[in-house]
Amino acid sequence: MAYEARYVFRPNPGADLGAVMEAIQHGAALWKRHGATNAKLWVVAAGEMGNYVLELRFDNATEYAKVTDPLSADPDFRKWQASNVQAGAFTWVRSNLMRELPLA
Repeated sequence: MAYEARYVFRPNPGADLGAVMEAIQHGAALWKRHGATNAKLWVVAAGEMGNYVLELRFDNATEYAKVTDPLSADPDFRKWQASNVQAGAFTWVRSNLMRELPLA
């Protein structure tokens, strides 16, 4: 069963959009460094307009864990998280982890 993780970010008013994009790209690079191969960035065009979504797809729960376990322990990832809070350029809105279910 496929797994998909989505992380939703919203630029804060007055934030430097270039800095926001750079931070999200850096975060995606950290995911990729640990084995995520399908990182994609989306901008919300209807509904919660202006939000950005980092999407990561995995073939199954094992593949998800192979990436997230070392990522969570990576000091560079923790530093990236802390620097985003300190910079205040964007707000983490939510994250979702979804598991695909068969329809039939």
